[in-house]
Amino acid sequence: MNDLIRQAIEAEAGERVDSRTVLANLHKAKKRKPLGLIVGVATLTAAAAAAAVIIPTTIKKTDAAPAAQPPAAQNVLLIGTDPDHRSDALVLARFEGDGSVAVVSLPRDVYVGSSPDRINSLYMEDPRRLTDAVEQMTGARIDHWAAVNMAAFGQVAAAVGGVEVCLNAPAKDEYSGTDLPAGKQKIAGDQVLGFLRQRHGLQNGDLDRTKRQQAFLAGLAAKISGDQALMIARQVKDTIQVDEGFDVVEFAARFQGPVKIRTATLPVQPEVERGGTFGLGVDPAQAKQFVADQFSGKGPAEPGCVD
Repeated sequence: MNDLIRQAIEAEAGERVDSRTVLANLHKAKKRKPLGLIVGVATLTAAAAAAAVIIPTTIKKTDAAPAAQPPAAQNVLLIGTDPDHRSDALVLARFEGDGSVAVVSLPRDVYVGSSPDRINSLYMEDPRRLTDAVEQMTGARIDHWAAVNMAAFGQVAAAVGGVEVCLNAPAKDEYSGTDLPAGKQKIAGDQVLGFLRQRHGLQNGDLDRTKRQQAFLAGLAAKISGDQALMIARQVKDTIQVDEGFDVVEFAARFQGPVKIRTATLPVQPEVERGGTFGLGVDPAQAKQFVADQFSGKGPAEPGCVD
């Protein structure tokens, strides 16, 4: 009996087995077996028939459906704007096919090359000029860009039930409206905007604010599931500006669970004055190597508590 079943399975390698032939042969064999094997024969007959029909369509590798390929990695420039459309936050993010993200924050007061222009002024003039400047500075090609008003992050945080952040010390600032205790806490709504925009009273000013933005992104990433990513994308898609061809909802579909994120800040040189304004210089070779390392997985991990 077992030999007949084995022959049926092996025969599929050369040609499709006729299930009627298998059943007929098994029926003949059954007549020669003791009564006690009837139940077993019936079960094996059904199994053999199923094998004769199903196995030829599943066992051959050439007949198997190809495995789904993960989405290609993409570099996206994320731009957080104030009500006057100035760039309060600039984040170059590499989204891998598995949904993980490597982030490099670009301090807003960085000079563009040798000019007196600071990078935060370029988006208002022309988004293309901003992306060109970031590509030249970092050596990374930008596939897409997206600009969103910073106030929208409060709504996003509320939608996921609040975002957890951690402060080394209490934060109170009349300019940004920040009033938060020290330690771990969840923020949402107006608290988020104050947390993200405060720089007065921080030892390193805008650089410390950049670390807060990273902490918020890490906290948000930890809360996002596939359904929430799509919900957030649909919620904000009509309030953000993107380059032509960037489908935010389709892009969000790649995120299926808590997002693994690594964050870092582009290294800068001491503040200097150019054309009557103060800004930060960047060493071109150092910047390119830093971004390459961060995007390849060699860079720093998520931030902890921040100032």
